[in-house]
Amino acid sequence: MFREDGSLVQLADYLKLIPKNDWVWSFLWFDGIGTAPNNLSMSQFKKLIKSEPTGFKMNWNQLLEFANSLDQTFDCLLVAVKKIKDLHADELAEDNFSSCEIVIQAFDSSEWKLITRKSEPFTGSDVCFRSH
Repeated sequence: MFREDGSLVQLADYLKLIPKNDWVWSFLWFDGIGTAPNNLSMSQFKKLIKSEPTGFKMNWNQLLEFANSLDQTFDCLLVAVKKIKDLHADELAEDNFSSCEIVIQAFDSSEWKLITRKSEPFTGSDVCFRSH
């Protein structure tokens, strides 16, 4: 999760690669440092995520605002779907993301993983950040 120059790769860095959209974005898991959305504490935000079988939902602008407020992401599971009806709690509980357009994961402050339904809007070189 670090570039060769030692700077952190942030969620906001990945979101810059994604065109503006009207998808529903949902956090299924999050652990990090920064300012939580909706004037929540980070602890309250994490509890809300866990309390909803389809996660904590945001639109694109809310997601960008939140991502830009983060100092560091330790662990994260974020999905995007075209319509809210495409969020299926039973599938998400089984790590089945087939109805999702994008899945972004961060693991233990050491690795980011980005999965898209289609090769667009990304190219392989767009999503590769060199890390130590």
